[in-house]
Amino acid sequence: MKNELRKFMYSIIVLMMFLGISLFYSDTASANESSIVKLKVGFYQLDNFFDYDSSGNECGYGVDYLNEISKFSSIHFEYSYIRVRSWEDLSKFLESGKLDIIMPVSEPLKTSSTGSHFSYTTEDIMTTYHSIMTKKKRGDLFYGDYESIGKMKIAITKEAFEYTGMKSYLKSIKVYDDLIYFDNYNECKEALDEDKVDGLISNVMDLTSDMKILSKFSVTHNYIVMKEINPYYKDLNKALTELKLAEPTFQTDLTKKYFPDRVYTPLGKYEINYLKHNKTLNVATYADYRPISYYDKKSHKYKGIAIDLMDEVAENLGIKFNYFSIDTENPYDMLENTKTDIVMPVYVDNVMFYKKYFMTKSLLNSNINYITRSNHSELGSSARIAVVKKYKYVYDCIMKKTEYNIIEYNSVDDACDAVNDGAVDAFATGTYVAKAILQSPRYKQLDIKEFDEVALPCGLAIHNDSILESALNKGIKLVTEEERRSIINKDTVYNWSDLSLYDKFYSYSDIIAFILLIVIFTWVAVSMYINNKKKMIAQIQQKSDEAIKASRAKTDFLSRMSHEIRTPMNAILGMAEIGQSSNDINKKDECIDQIVESGNFLLQIINDILDMNKIEQNKIELNEEYVDSMKFVGSIEQMLKANAKNYDVELRTDFSRYRSFLIKIDPVRTKQIYVNIINNALKFSDKGSFVEWNMGAEDIGENRVHIHCEIKDYGCGMSKEFQKKMFVPFEQEYNEFTNKVQGTGLGLTIVKNLVDMMGGTIECQSEPMKGTTFIIDFERDIQNIDEEKDNLEEKTDESILEGKNVLLAEDNDINAAVAMEILKAHGMNVEWAKDGQEVVDKYLRSVKGEYDIILMDVRMPKLDGMQATKIIRNSSHEEAKDIPIVAMTADAFDEDIKRTMQAGMNEHLTKPIDIKVLISTLISLLDK
Repeated sequence: MKNELRKFMYSIIVLMMFLGISLFYSDTASANESSIVKLKVGFYQLDNFFDYDSSGNECGYGVDYLNEISKFSSIHFEYSYIRVRSWEDLSKFLESGKLDIIMPVSEPLKTSSTGSHFSYTTEDIMTTYHSIMTKKKRGDLFYGDYESIGKMKIAITKEAFEYTGMKSYLKSIKVYDDLIYFDNYNECKEALDEDKVDGLISNVMDLTSDMKILSKFSVTHNYIVMKEINPYYKDLNKALTELKLAEPTFQTDLTKKYFPDRVYTPLGKYEINYLKHNKTLNVATYADYRPISYYDKKSHKYKGIAIDLMDEVAENLGIKFNYFSIDTENPYDMLENTKTDIVMPVYVDNVMFYKKYFMTKSLLNSNINYITRSNHSELGSSARIAVVKKYKYVYDCIMKKTEYNIIEYNSVDDACDAVNDGAVDAFATGTYVAKAILQSPRYKQLDIKEFDEVALPCGLAIHNDSILESALNKGIKLVTEEERRSIINKDTVYNWSDLSLYDKFYSYSDIIAFILLIVIFTWVAVSMYINNKKKMIAQIQQKSDEAIKASRAKTDFLSRMSHEIRTPMNAILGMAEIGQSSNDINKKDECIDQIVESGNFLLQIINDILDMNKIEQNKIELNEEYVDSMKFVGSIEQMLKANAKNYDVELRTDFSRYRSFLIKIDPVRTKQIYVNIINNALKFSDKGSFVEWNMGAEDIGENRVHIHCEIKDYGCGMSKEFQKKMFVPFEQEYNEFTNKVQGTGLGLTIVKNLVDMMGGTIECQSEPMKGTTFIIDFERDIQNIDEEKDNLEEKTDESILEGKNVLLAEDNDINAAVAMEILKAHGMNVEWAKDGQEVVDKYLRSVKGEYDIILMDVRMPKLDGMQATKIIRNSSHEEAKDIPIVAMTADAFDEDIKRTMQAGMNEHLTKPIDIKVLISTLISLLDK
């Protein structure tokens, strides 16, 4: 019996456990099912707050807000759209249970009759305000024009009149006594539509597209309203609070999206009148700053993010912008031009005002990004940062907010190349520009990094005009965030057509090379198969023609080069013959002086011909020094008069308006100018005629003169057509007279470049068969001759060379003999080494102080000069690191100089050696 009772009890316990488990799962299921709650929502008929899209789906401010609330709660809302005319009707539906929620509802009035059975959410869903509104067509009424507002008849509901602060505000703007009262808003609107009143006062939510705002006041908060007994009121409040904390800008962004005209301040009377009288404003911007602003050659229009944003601003303000390129180093200087109204983009800082100009609010916000090599570490406080010089607003931002070392470059490509080469650590620019740069395949090895969160707000700079500034600020604010994102997305998407031809080839260089290889191989194979013999004959003929053409080109070039060499060579040979045949010692000395002078000039002419490429690239440097003005032109006169006799032409000079002083010039380059022009005049003159060379000097300051030079001939002259291209390299005019004269066609090109480098001007007046006049003008610094001689005497003490010991490395006997004679003539002791190995052996065997200096040829047998120098510098000799070593070589290019310096030499002198330069170099190295 006990066993049966025990079994029965066990059965009861199991049954109860089973029922408990069943009830638990049942409750869980119910809970899961109840997590989806359907609430009916009613809406006012308000533009952009609640509406249906083209597909019939709910949309608007309210829909977006409720959808966002759903993300923070288990509540799901079903929308029910019910058209009502007043708050009273909507509240009745809520009271009767047809609706669960109504929105938006302004905060409760003190005189509210709704009682306590409606519950407002603890958090608002929208901030609005009251406003005075009128018809948009009223052109006589403006925002903030309280003088006109005070004369209006204004409608208001009795309920709105009782709002806190309403009476005081209306009294302050002097409209209190002219109010017309109505029972509800619809009556107010009808009175306005029928022109019975000039305006009305209501919540801005009642603003329609045919109305405009004249004044804003009395900020009002709007809420979601439910019945007090609704069990989900607590859940709704909780979700709304979490939304506000998680997304603090959500409500503001939503308001700007659906009600931008209600968020921003309308244009005032003075702003509207200003824009009416200035329908088109001139905007200076960058023409090569993709994607911010750039000139599109295909469409002949300015494009870019800033341009599109400005077009939106123009549409908001009802005006147009005319864009043109910034052409000053400092963009703010464009405002000095009376035609410029606006300069953009400029760096905007709340505490920064640039000179006398106003700056607007930010048109475009981005951050400073740094373009670096992919493997570059973080930037240190002393990092070298590249910026593009002309994009000043980036420079202003970097200087204002960082302590980096700023290095300016002329272009984006130069700055990127500097990053690639390691000359700088990074290139700073805006986010969108950085992304545009890295679209280029050339910079695929670079990377964008944000080492600092440095904002780069870009705005507009204008004249000191507060009305225009205010209008532009309002126009900028009217550009919505959605419009901004759309513009940025559009202008930062790069199509294949946006890439340069170089970048396109670079992107697919491997594929293109492969395709070209296949095409070439196929073409060659087919051509050889079809007509192999014909092709061979054609190739032979082609090679023959090319060889002939190359030979002619070489002959023509050498012929051109010989012309420039013949003038000083003629003087050298002529003076040598005169000196050889004369027994007069003074005459011989005079001839030797002229030979030396012409020889030096011949060397310079050869260098100029070889350096023509440098001239075209503006890499020729002027070596200015003070020379005696009269001796300088006298030496040129003497050289050219000898040359004139060969042409049977007289050179007449008039230096009566010139005088003697020390003038600061590059003597070689200046002589080259005069000789080129005068020689041309001699060549193109008829035999028996003459050429005039007149020099004049006019003081323009205490130590500055204006030099005026006129060179006139009466020869064949030049046509107007040729005068347009006479400074173009290798251009020559061909006619019956000029065909008899050979030349390189480089003379005038060199002259023009040199005159420009010296800051001078050159003009030409010429008529065929009447002659040519060249007019050259310079402004140069001068010194008193006695002062300069004193200075020179102080600087050129050659006595320190006496007794100094020189180790000369030179493999050419004649060159060695010349060098030793020069050195011995200045009291120096010379020991000669004939090759690189010998000079090393001699020096390493020497004791301390045995040699004071080494003169080193570069191209020598056994060891060249650079190898010998490195061995000496790296040796254990006591003076190996300090003894001066001077290169004396015919290698004269910049690359040669760099190599000798890198090898450890102190100076580089080119052959033929200029004695003055050699002696001054020795003095400077030994006088230490």
